[in-house]
Amino acid sequence: MEVPYVIGVIVILMLILGTFEHIRMQRLSGERGEVDVCKYAKSFDYRSVDTKIMREVWNELHLWLGKYDGKAFPIKTEDKFEDTYNMDPEDLDDIYLAIADRLGINTENPQKKPYFNKVTSVKNLVLFLHHQSIVRNSQQYDISRIQQEYIRH
Repeated sequence: MEVPYVIGVIVILMLILGTFEHIRMQRLSGERGEVDVCKYAKSFDYRSVDTKIMREVWNELHLWLGKYDGKAFPIKTEDKFEDTYNMDPEDLDDIYLAIADRLGINTENPQKKPYFNKVTSVKNLVLFLHHQSIVRNSQQYDISRIQQEYIRH
């Protein structure tokens, strides 16, 4: 008889915490104003950092963060995954793997790469992905190779 009450209290507490988190993110989104991908891109040295990686991190984070008041959350490179977004490390791993898979980035031996265990911010995630090698047999690169072969013929 006590178990249903305990479960009910836990569910109610989770709903309350989720509501407070949503309000916090909504307030932060409103304070930041409009979404500006140009300002985000300019915060990197875009001559030395792959712009495809910058864009994919931007896109994937927008999918994870969702919308507040009908607009995408304004992402900044200095945003901390744990502090700003309250993101679980497993969610960050999923985001990293999704981006790496989409761009054909090799995810083997990440511990040998710069920024390993230092991915605490949006900028660090971009740089961590940037310092990993591209797998040539990825779907993206197969398409470009096919296009190049088509042009030659």
